[in-house]
Amino acid sequence: MKKIISFVIVTVMLLAGIAFFAFKLSSGTTEASAEVLHYDGATAGNSLLDVRIPAGVKNVRLPHTAYISYFNTKHRIPNCVIYELTATQVAQCDAPGAEKRKNYQFNADPMCSASPQWSDYKHSGYDRGHMAPANDMKWSKTSMEESFYMTNICPQLHALNDGCWRKLELAIHRWAKRDKRLIIAAGPVLKNVMHTIGPDRNISVPAAFYKVVYAPNQGRAIGFIFNNEKISGGYASHAVSVDYVERVTGIDFFCALDDALENKIEAHSSIDMWK
Repeated sequence: MKKIISFVIVTVMLLAGIAFFAFKLSSGTTEASAEVLHYDGATAGNSLLDVRIPAGVKNVRLPHTAYISYFNTKHRIPNCVIYELTATQVAQCDAPGAEKRKNYQFNADPMCSASPQWSDYKHSGYDRGHMAPANDMKWSKTSMEESFYMTNICPQLHALNDGCWRKLELAIHRWAKRDKRLIIAAGPVLKNVMHTIGPDRNISVPAAFYKVVYAPNQGRAIGFIFNNEKISGGYASHAVSVDYVERVTGIDFFCALDDALENKIEAHSSIDMWK
């Protein structure tokens, strides 16, 4: 009799354990799926947003709703921020009911423990310069909020941030409306030795910045490089090929494209093709 009772108890415990394990396994799968969907958002599956960061460069990929930040955990600024901008999004950004910049503030990126705090830039003499501009993110409350994450920010002198950099951002906004769809990448030109800011002096200040723009429907691309200073001559005089930006930064843009197409579009630097 005792053997029968013992067998029943063991059997019940075993079945309970299997049921608990199955529940945990099922719950874990659901949570993991939700996490991927939450983090990738609208950027999921867009291979044109894939870039290759040079080997040996500190990098963590942070996919958000409207952009991906390839964040440098050593310098605490992004290696590259890349996003897609469509004519539909531009129309939403320019509509009367679009999100207002004044309603948002800078915040640390909850996805990245190395993200700076907004206060790390205080009294530094530098603006919190957007790589993916807030003006292109006003089509969505979430995208606007995430554009103020500090993993989308670099230290820029005000003369650049509110000058030639902003003028190019506005031009790209117009180009997206005209060309229907653009892929835009922006980031710093990193050097071995850079000035630093922040309470712990661990946020690097780039000496220069780049932008790269690709119009898939028109089959053309162009790059720009600006020193972190007041720029004279306008953005057009700083146009370069994407090949040149790749040589300066070591980053491989649009690496998902067919090699022949990639080589073709990245060789041109004529701003006349964008007027």
